[in-house]
Amino acid sequence: MDKPKINFNEIKISSNNLFLKPLSKENATDLFALHTDEEVQRYTDVDIFKNLGEAQKFITEYTKTAEKAEFLFLGIFSRATKDFLGTIRLYHIDYKHRFATIGFQLAKDYWGRGQMHESLQAFLKFVFGELGMHRIEAQTFVENKRGIKVLERLKFTREGRLRQNFLIEDKFEDSYLYSILKEEFLKEAV
Repeated sequence: MDKPKINFNEIKISSNNLFLKPLSKENATDLFALHTDEEVQRYTDVDIFKNLGEAQKFITEYTKTAEKAEFLFLGIFSRATKDFLGTIRLYHIDYKHRFATIGFQLAKDYWGRGQMHESLQAFLKFVFGELGMHRIEAQTFVENKRGIKVLERLKFTREGRLRQNFLIEDKFEDSYLYSILKEEFLKEAV
């Protein structure tokens, strides 16, 4: 399968209460706040920004490379207030075998409200439909109860435990590998 003829800088995905779109320079402060919140970052291997300039640079660099369709990084926004809630990313995209990995982060003010579930449903619909993916994977640390709950509520299958596969704060951490196939997602979406 060839790369889709979709400009990742122009993607906008909507759901009932949310919309997903690429971040702009105006979102740098929000992204910086998300990436410097230790509680949000606890269960990720995302680098913590040291200053606002790093967040601005990340957005600028993503914008330049998005047309290659190798990495998709979208902000999650409230349709009602336009507030920034978090991010979703698609990486390790393999168009030949039609699989990729997702990652997501949500500002803690929005935890437990169903926004990540809703945004991932809309995102997966796009990824399976518009990008033609067959399999989506996700990894989460075994202690990340909220991340596990989100994935299992979406009917991801836990495929196994990866032992000490991430080095976080000088300690090796285990993670769970989850996946969902296109037909499983479509069956649940009905």
